[in-house]
Amino acid sequence: MSTAPYLEAGGLLLIADESLSAAQLEQAAPALAQGGVALHRGPVPAAGPRRLVLFDGRLAPSHAELLRREPPALLLATRGEEGRPAAWDVRLLGALLRGGPLLPDGAAVTRHRMQRVADINTVADAASAAVGQARGSRVAAGLVADVVHELAVNALLDAPVDAQGQQRYAHRRTEVTEVAAEDACELSHAVEDGRMWLEVVDHFGGLRPGPFARALEGWGGRVRVDASGGGAGLGLRRILEHCATVAVRVSVGRESRVLCVVDLGEARRRATQPKSLLFCLQ
Repeated sequence: MSTAPYLEAGGLLLIADESLSAAQLEQAAPALAQGGVALHRGPVPAAGPRRLVLFDGRLAPSHAELLRREPPALLLATRGEEGRPAAWDVRLLGALLRGGPLLPDGAAVTRHRMQRVADINTVADAASAAVGQARGSRVAAGLVADVVHELAVNALLDAPVDAQGQQRYAHRRTEVTEVAAEDACELSHAVEDGRMWLEVVDHFGGLRPGPFARALEGWGGRVRVDASGGGAGLGLRRILEHCATVAVRVSVGRESRVLCVVDLGEARRRATQPKSLLFCLQ
């Protein structure tokens, strides 16, 4: 982080990282306010202000430290006109902070309840077909199917824990064909303005920013496998590479909600494109 200026806004500490100028920070404030992110001055929470870090959207290993702060920083890309945050990104940020719905208002949403492992491929195929119906590219259809698979595996097999907080299925993935009814998750998808919005919800609220930070530590290099959570350790890295934005809202012990946005265009080198990473721990 640089010593770039900041604006204290309703408990949000709005910071420009070294990729932006002070002028861009000032220009972003009206766009944030227009999008529903409150920028009135107010008392700073006792736990410390939540940092909203504006940057050019190029993720780097240095951003891992920001996710480990308490509370974790929100990383918002300035990819809109004149170097401002995109309107749809700002709307999502506002909804995330207010506790509102993350999927776009007015979009036709398809919801899938998943309990069987076989449901994962079924839902991935349905989301991929929806890309084709929206005249998205074949590249995007494949990426959407990949993201669905990673999100669903995490929510269905990694998230469920028992009364002692021990994972029920993560360490025996190859043996599990179906989880208990109370451990089922939901995945929804919608298309709006040339983007696929994918949201998965589990009912455990155990997701934390640490795995995302670890995914960023080796950003730009080879993927490091981490099997400590029962999986291959590749899922979050793949999700971040494929998506334009990843937003997470965790109600501790109750619910984890992950929203991913995939552009439906032809671009192939998605990992190098601007991205927002918004992790909100409640």
